[in-house]
Amino acid sequence: MQQNKMEEKLKQARFALMTMFEVLEKDILFMNSRKQNNVHARMYYNYYLWKKFNIPHNHIKDYIEGMHHATSIYLKNKLEFEMNKYDSVAMEWKTFLFFADYQEWKQLDDIKEMQTKYII
Repeated sequence: MQQNKMEEKLKQARFALMTMFEVLEKDILFMNSRKQNNVHARMYYNYYLWKKFNIPHNHIKDYIEGMHHATSIYLKNKLEFEMNKYDSVAMEWKTFLFFADYQEWKQLDDIKEMQTKYII
């Protein structure tokens, strides 16, 4: 994936997390606070980096300053466990993905609307 497209996707993901967890962007990108909302936002961002972009745990520190690879692995495992155990966490992850990839969804929706408009 091109660097610009990846950065655009990451920016959308951070915006979705900022909205969902009511945190600032710096709270996601820096390991400065252990408040619950900040930790959850970083957990989702960490998982998104690992799952969507296949970034290895020892390189997550390039995206979240101060993140140790062991912390990255722990957060990934914790989120996977919680998604399997709690439906609300799984739904929260799906909601995050919906808003993180909103532009793609919107483009598909516009295409369907245009097709309907011109076919009928």
